[in-house]
Amino acid sequence: MLEHFKTGNPIWVYYIDIDTGENLMVPQLLRGISGCKYHVDKKDFPRYRFIKLEGPAEGTFDMQRKDVKLYYRKDNWQEVEDVDLYLQLDQQITVYDRVNGMPVNEPLLSGIVVKAFHRVNTADGETWYELGADQWVKYDGMRVVNNPYNDDEEDHHSTLADQLTILPLKNVQGTIDYLPNKEVDVYDAPYGKKVSSIPDGKRINITGKLNDNGEITWYQIGEKQFITGNYVIVDDEDE
Repeated sequence: MLEHFKTGNPIWVYYIDIDTGENLMVPQLLRGISGCKYHVDKKDFPRYRFIKLEGPAEGTFDMQRKDVKLYYRKDNWQEVEDVDLYLQLDQQITVYDRVNGMPVNEPLLSGIVVKAFHRVNTADGETWYELGADQWVKYDGMRVVNNPYNDDEEDHHSTLADQLTILPLKNVQGTIDYLPNKEVDVYDAPYGKKVSSIPDGKRINITGKLNDNGEITWYQIGEKQFITGNYVIVDDEDE
C-alpha cells in the first residue's frame, strides 16, 4: 500500500522570455503521487505572446526528472536575429537598458564604432541593436560598416588588442558601476566575443589599459578578458 502511494518526482515549470532568458514568473513546482496525471497551463502575460513549449506539458508523475519550459516573446518584437556587425555613430547616441527602455549612463559619442550582437525589429517599424547586457541603441543616426579593426574578411575575431598597445598597470583596483542586480559583459578582446559577465558593485583587478583612438577605454582584467571602461570606477592608477 505504501509503495502504491509513493510520491513522484516533482516537475519544474518555467515561463521564460525567449530573448533574454529571464523568468516571467517564479518557477512553478508540481507535485503528485506516482501514476497520477498532471497538466501544465499555458499562462498569458501582459505585452507577451507565446512562442513555443519544451518538455511534456501533460503526463503522469513518475520517478523521472521532468522540466517544462514555456517560451514567450514581447508582442512588439516582430523579428529577432543574432548579428555580428559594427555600427558607425554619426551623432551622439543614447544607450537604453532595453528596447524602448530607460537611458543608462552617458551617451555614446559621435564618430565611434561599436559592435552589435542582436537586432530587433519592432511592430512599429523601429530597429534596435544590442551592444551588451542591458545596452540597446535605436538604429537612427548610425550606419553599418565593415569591421574597422580587422583587414582579414575571413577572420571574424577583432584583433584590436594586437593592433594597439596595452598599457600595463600595477596594483590597480576598480569597481563595477552599472545598474543594481545587473551584470556587465566581459569580452575575449576589445570588440570581441563575450566570455563572461561581472555583477554591479564587484571589485576587480585591472592589469592593463587600452585606449581606442581617444574614444573608448578598455581595461584588461585577466588573460583574454576585457571590459569597457564605461562601467568601471578605477582607483588611482600606478602606471
